[in-house]
Amino acid sequence: MNKMTKKLSLIMAVTLAFAATGCTTNNEPAENESTATEGGTLSFSVTLPSGGVDNENSMVGKEWKRVMEEKLGKKLDIEYNYIPSSEYDEKVKLMIASDDLTDFFVTPLFYDTTEMAEQGQILELGQYKDLMPNYMNYLSKVKNGMARVTNAEGEMFYFKETSTPRFPEDKGMLIQNTSSYRYDVFQSNDIKIPETLDEFYDAAKKLKELYPDKYPVATRWNSLRSLFSANHVKDDIFWDGSKYVYGVLEEGYKDALQFANRLYSEELLDPEYTIDTDDTLQRKALNGDNFMWLTQWFTTPGEYTRTVNDGKIFAVSLYPDNPKYGKAWQEVANGNTPDLGWATYCISANAKNPEELIQFIDMQYSDEVIRLTTWGIEGTTYTIGEDGNPTFVESLKTAADPWLEGDKYGMRASRKHNPGLQVANDARAFVDFAATDYTLFGGKYEEVPIEKAEYLTSLPMPENEYVPSWYSEPSLQFTQDESQQISEIMNPVKTFVTEEQAKFVSGKANFNEWQKFIDQLHKMGDIDKVLQIYNDAAKRAVQ
Repeated sequence: MNKMTKKLSLIMAVTLAFAATGCTTNNEPAENESTATEGGTLSFSVTLPSGGVDNENSMVGKEWKRVMEEKLGKKLDIEYNYIPSSEYDEKVKLMIASDDLTDFFVTPLFYDTTEMAEQGQILELGQYKDLMPNYMNYLSKVKNGMARVTNAEGEMFYFKETSTPRFPEDKGMLIQNTSSYRYDVFQSNDIKIPETLDEFYDAAKKLKELYPDKYPVATRWNSLRSLFSANHVKDDIFWDGSKYVYGVLEEGYKDALQFANRLYSEELLDPEYTIDTDDTLQRKALNGDNFMWLTQWFTTPGEYTRTVNDGKIFAVSLYPDNPKYGKAWQEVANGNTPDLGWATYCISANAKNPEELIQFIDMQYSDEVIRLTTWGIEGTTYTIGEDGNPTFVESLKTAADPWLEGDKYGMRASRKHNPGLQVANDARAFVDFAATDYTLFGGKYEEVPIEKAEYLTSLPMPENEYVPSWYSEPSLQFTQDESQQISEIMNPVKTFVTEEQAKFVSGKANFNEWQKFIDQLHKMGDIDKVLQIYNDAAKRAVQ
């Protein structure tokens, strides 16, 4: 009897719950398993997040299928299970719990696959290395590539999203989260775009005086990450440059919550920040209900500006500094060398044709297919420049909204589309195709794509004051037992911290009882044990 059998009653309940959610699919599958390749057809099922567009039938989506069938020498029959991005993580977790998995699927974001591997739900890929030359070749170019996709036993249970560099190896800082401001409102009221937290507070106070029925400050993803970054911490375990620490236990974490509480108590921070969705955040922004965002996705403010098209300017800037800790650390992503992305992809252990499926997935990591899915069709969406590199056609680059125009064709570099299996992209396309952003970096306002902002592209990498300590953390490999211990301890701890954090910000918890919170935190789980596991793994990684 395996562990999955022991969970039968839970699985039945979860299965019923999942059925009630009504997963969005293109077709109703009879079984979520692949069928053996017969009669010259490769058949399998996939689960992927959807941006609300028809990837399969876009121009690039159709061309991708045609090219794949040509390469395979057989027909391709893919049963797509698309789930709206906003619902994806929750519904896939239900699929995992009920063991109702398609052959190929992207996991919930930052999901720990250890239990799935232990339960025998997903395929161990290391035994098929010879069948994936493109993927293995890419991993060889990534710093500690193999260490980042295998566990301590050398087992590999997932593919990772990959992306080519956007910038030269030694300069050009890629940030994917920013702070954001209604630049036109700040200008018309002679308010400085904040560079420090004190200036952020002062600006919020002035806006509250001008618009007393509004909440000047909001944030995306219910996140206070910009405040933590200003204080050089995370609300999680992180590498501090010499060892792993738990940020919640650091002074900077408490300081960040006290600042957030100050905003909340003076009605500067929107009290709905913990429940705002992307849609409600956009609605409030376009309606003029908020004017400052602690955290935003770096291209979203530009989208707001183009969407409203009425003089409102939503500008991006770096997270404000807290001089107590120095320059605020930014959400820096590696755009300078080959790297691995956030998305993780697994193959169900029930797949009937694993070898063919792996070979097909490996094709997606080839240069030819990456160019097709990212850039589109040569002569239609891109041409080859004098330097031998692709560049988008002028009709796309000069469009009022290049991303919207690109959606007519459906390549990855457009706003909503992600054709194929979504596993790899050429990041240079995003720079070539980038729409205008409204930026303020180094005290200079520019209307320029953020990846082309002079201040950011001139910064040395990775040695500059904005780069956080965890940017160069060791590549950890945990054993299955270590991963299991971490999950068992940290899952209830994280839930507790999330709940208590909101209470401190809203004033329902008193900072005079901070030590009581810390004591309760330690009772929730053996955090010291988890840190020991992390730091032991770090020692193994540098040996």
